[in-house]
Amino acid sequence: MEKSLYVLMVLLFSNLCNGYDNLALNKATWQQHPFPSQPEETLWGSDKAVDGRYSDLSALGGQCTISGNGNSTAEWRVDLGGVFSVHYVFIQYRTDNLAWDENNGYTSRFLGFSISISNTTNKNEGVLCFKDKNHTRATIPNPVNITCRYHGRYIIYYNDRTQQSYPVGYSSYAYNELCEVKVYGCATLGYHGASCSLPCPQNCQENRCDIVEGNCLGCIIGYRGPTCNDKCEGNTYGMECTQVCGTCLNGEQCDYVNGSCPSGCDKGTYGDKCEKACSGDHYGYNCQDKCSIHCFVPERCDRVTGQCEGGCQVGWKGTTCDTKCDGGFYGQNCSKVCGYCWRKDQCQFMNGTCLNGCDSGYWGERCTKNCGNNTYGPGCSETCGNCLYLYGEQCHHVTGECPRDCAAGYQGKLCIEANVKSSMSDESLQYYPAIVYSLVALLFISVTINMIQFLRNRRIPLTGHISSQQNKDQSPTVNLDKIYDTATEDSNGYQELGLFHDVSNYDKLE
Repeated sequence: MEKSLYVLMVLLFSNLCNGYDNLALNKATWQQHPFPSQPEETLWGSDKAVDGRYSDLSALGGQCTISGNGNSTAEWRVDLGGVFSVHYVFIQYRTDNLAWDENNGYTSRFLGFSISISNTTNKNEGVLCFKDKNHTRATIPNPVNITCRYHGRYIIYYNDRTQQSYPVGYSSYAYNELCEVKVYGCATLGYHGASCSLPCPQNCQENRCDIVEGNCLGCIIGYRGPTCNDKCEGNTYGMECTQVCGTCLNGEQCDYVNGSCPSGCDKGTYGDKCEKACSGDHYGYNCQDKCSIHCFVPERCDRVTGQCEGGCQVGWKGTTCDTKCDGGFYGQNCSKVCGYCWRKDQCQFMNGTCLNGCDSGYWGERCTKNCGNNTYGPGCSETCGNCLYLYGEQCHHVTGECPRDCAAGYQGKLCIEANVKSSMSDESLQYYPAIVYSLVALLFISVTINMIQFLRNRRIPLTGHISSQQNKDQSPTVNLDKIYDTATEDSNGYQELGLFHDVSNYDKLE
């Protein structure tokens, strides 16, 4: 029964691998610890595992590799002579022609083995195809086929007993007692399929593809996808499309193979792949523009836009600080307003001074001060006219016109023209106080005389008829000069009226 099952497994595997070649047959081999004594060394050498014979699975049959005893590691390998596409690895382990079950002593030596494929003799630089971790003496198969669908040159068998402890059933030392190792694959590179008749996709790396499905085991530069039919995109390029494009113009996709930018670099970068950033003093397309010397920090700007770090120096404006202040502005960020420069000229763009002097009516270094001290006009060289000032004003600093009106005797916008009529009236006005005073004095004298006359008339009835008659005959003469003198003594302001003492107006008052 067991022998029938063994034959069935061999036939099944033979049919499975019927379309593939045994790449290991009679190829060069090597083992780490050969059995040391002569002539057994020639009987049990590492090449016995690839001679195509494994009908006698005992040590004395001359068909099996036997390794030395008492070693903690055991390693064997076959050199396929080149890199090939591998499908399976077939292993027939030593049985001594006894039934392969948990009672067979060689099961403990087979447990824990591994198979690797590599392009070098170092297994750690290759791919681990299989590592036994779960089998026991009762379950480990022999023979066994290991799927190993990779490309490589060396097939490496390895086992070790280097740990402090191992699962139950493991031998104390490591062995590589291999009666046969077959490596099935395609002998012709670049083909796949059951009979190795189907060509691999053209963009497969090194023309290698999976031996069954035909998917590439890697793409040539610039391609991706299972069959490597897709060019790199999404701003990537190169091997397996793993490299990122530089900053190509307008976000254009770089060359999918070498990463170069077909239309040049976008702002802020340069180089064949546009991956280099502009230095601190350059910016723009391909870094062709130089940062402005008028930046706040000279020649330091954003590598893409050219915008100056910290803004512009005094007197300059714009993103790149390459434009002088204009339009009547100056200073930091062109935020200050120029004064009244001559003919509205632009002031000095940095400090605001007026290079050609001030406009009419202004003075000062920046022409921001109005003319004062009763002056106006160009250079404040004109003197204001005869203005009528009520609150300390002066004439208009530009036109010279008076704010309210002209002083007496003057006319015109500038109040510099004499007014003849006004002058004559003014001369007459100077006599008004004297006339008024004279009229008041005359009124006072008239009142005084009337009072005296009134009192005199009242005295006559009291003295009787005689007295009246006497008085009538001897009426005293009133000394008007004395009365007048008395009036003038009481008011010095009326002395001028004394000149009119003999005027007939007095007689009329009598």
